[in-house]
Amino acid sequence: MSEERVILKRDGTHINDSAFIRSRKDIRNFLIALREQCDPGMAVAERDLDSQVREWRVHNFFYYLHVFRSRTKDVDLELRQTWYRELFCRVFDIFYFWDR
Repeated sequence: MSEERVILKRDGTHINDSAFIRSRKDIRNFLIALREQCDPGMAVAERDLDSQVREWRVHNFFYYLHVFRSRTKDVDLELRQTWYRELFCRVFDIFYFWDR
């Protein structure tokens, strides 16, 4: 992973241009590779992998619908997610149809 693309912190993970990684499999593999390269205390390693994949896909969903493109081009995966944000991601992940 290039350092310009990913910013790892204990309370969150920022991934630039995340909208260009589209499939569930590729997103999952990207996050697994990050987990293998970082300290165990980083947010990407602490938070549930499936939850992170769903949140990323919801960002992509809105990016490809041209909603808030400047904000949805990248993804910020915080360590803790509110229950309503998790619910929102679970619902909108169902409508994600850009998997290849």
